[in-house]
Amino acid sequence: MRLFPTTAALAAALSLAGALALAAASAEARPVEERFERKGRGEWTYEYKDRVRQVKRERKADGEWKEEFKDGRCEVKRERKKDGAFKEEVKCD
Repeated sequence: MRLFPTTAALAAALSLAGALALAAASAEARPVEERFERKGRGEWTYEYKDRVRQVKRERKADGEWKEEFKDGRCEVKRERKKDGAFKEEVKCD
């Protein structure tokens, strides 16, 4: 009878403990909401939302685009028109 476990038994126990820890960590994470939608030729919208970040992007075929996201306590809105005009708004709480 052995008093100490073999190296193979220790390795198996450690890999099992690691797998259980990984499973517990992934179970606590909230699911991410992500959506991509094509609206037409060259036009699309993209939305991403999780516990920390929230992003919304929209692009049109003529080169216009719009982007909205949260940066900490601030909401940032960026916009580019087809004539090249760029606008950025930042609102903080």
